[in-house]
Amino acid sequence: MTTVLVTGGGERLEQVAAAVKAAGAEAVVVDDPGRLGEVVTGRTFDGYVQLPVAMTPTEGSVVAKVEQFLTQGMLSRFRAAATVLPTLAPGADVLLVGGQTNVDVDAPDDADARAAMLRVLAHALRAERAPERLTVRVANSSWTAEQIAAKVTGTGPKGPTEQTADDAAIGQAYADWRAEVVGLARVEF
Repeated sequence: MTTVLVTGGGERLEQVAAAVKAAGAEAVVVDDPGRLGEVVTGRTFDGYVQLPVAMTPTEGSVVAKVEQFLTQGMLSRFRAAATVLPTLAPGADVLLVGGQTNVDVDAPDDADARAAMLRVLAHALRAERAPERLTVRVANSSWTAEQIAAKVTGTGPKGPTEQTADDAAIGQAYADWRAEVVGLARVEF
């Protein structure tokens, strides 16, 4: 049986888990990032759905709220992916679902930047497993729970965004990219 890990928060978490089960797979749900390591230890997953985490805005300045959004929201997704990555079976399907918005309507928001950060995470996951094939997709918040489940369980139709290039060439390209990133002596932000 296919086993899919579903992480994140909010009402979509249970909706996606139910859709994964309806697609015939086992769903392992983690809604607390602090418990992720203990839940995945010793397990292997054929798929991973990473939904946005639920956050409660803090009081303070706009800068503090944006910092909270980045550290507890977007960047926590990188930490979660790093924890899950060793538990993914060869050829696993990963779906990073966007939709997390800033914690304060008065704080600046850039949806393109949020999507770009998820694409960077997707590339990093592929590179980490290169030359082994790891299918990682980024979905926006408009995807239904059923669409998410179909994509991560392989029960859905192949769409136009599927990669058709030679798997070995893709794997080598990511292996080369990983070597370049790891080899950087100094990076300035």
